[in-house]
Amino acid sequence: MHIQRRHLGRRILPLALLLGLAGCGDETLTGPSAVQGGVWKLQTLQRGSAAAVTVTQPERYTIEFLASGQLAVKADCNTCGGPYTLDGSSLHVGGLSCTRVACPADSLDTDFVLVLTAAQTHGVEDEVLTISSSAGEMTLRR
Repeated sequence: MHIQRRHLGRRILPLALLLGLAGCGDETLTGPSAVQGGVWKLQTLQRGSAAAVTVTQPERYTIEFLASGQLAVKADCNTCGGPYTLDGSSLHVGGLSCTRVACPADSLDTDFVLVLTAAQTHGVEDEVLTISSSAGEMTLRR
């Protein structure tokens, strides 16, 4: 009987370790709590097949996901607002209403809003929010 217990332990221990490690992987968070609760500042922006642009003044381009299902957006010299919905990793942004102030020539405001309004998916990993759309991709950090 003692020998059988030792063999049983040899079989159970590796299984327990394997199951324990299965929960330790890097997970991309996609729920509302992953994006709500702070202002996200743009880090990189890529439109279509163009190279990604690193943003030197992230505070000029921000997104806040409000618990009410509304977005508060700063697109350089303009502000925008509108609805959003999350479903798993899917992100849908409804029509944004934006002010129409003329921004400086180096502004990314138009590209930023285009990528955001065409959003299809999102994920948060290592405190970086990635939004992907048919118009491009952007990364943001709180």
